[in-house]
Amino acid sequence: MRRKKGKFTTFICSFIPGAAEMYMGFMKQGISLMAIFILCFVIPSVLRVSDVFILFAVLVWFYSFFHARNLASCDEETFQNIQDDYVWTGILTETGLKITHPAVRKWGAVALIVYGVTQLWYSISNWFYYLIPDRLWEEVSMFVDDIPDIAVALVIIIVGCKLIAGKKEELHGEE
Repeated sequence: MRRKKGKFTTFICSFIPGAAEMYMGFMKQGISLMAIFILCFVIPSVLRVSDVFILFAVLVWFYSFFHARNLASCDEETFQNIQDDYVWTGILTETGLKITHPAVRKWGAVALIVYGVTQLWYSISNWFYYLIPDRLWEEVSMFVDDIPDIAVALVIIIVGCKLIAGKKEELHGEE
């Protein structure tokens, strides 16, 4: 049964992703936010991938907190008209991902490719460790280990420059 609850308890529950939504009766939203939050910690440990997923956990936490606060501050009519759907309902379809915005698709693809290449590099560099003699590896390893970090940093700088250039064009276009 969906209904608004006490503001203090809702506020306390909003610190746990999905808990406030479940407390107010939005079970699908609450469970999906909780599942996504937990997966952001499980994926790095199970797949032995980078801890970049923890950044996603922080984003999910912020989204969940402010989503719960927005639900709690809705008037009664708006609150009753809100659908209880899973968070991913609009994104995942039977045929795959449904991301319609071209910029999100483009930069999401770039981020996934860069992340995949860095993970591949870490794996390949471990092979080099066994193939290259120890004395030579001590001299080369510092450079080999830094290549993925440099690649990610360059992509971040390029994306930042493109965002600034786009904002400049937008501002000059308005004038």
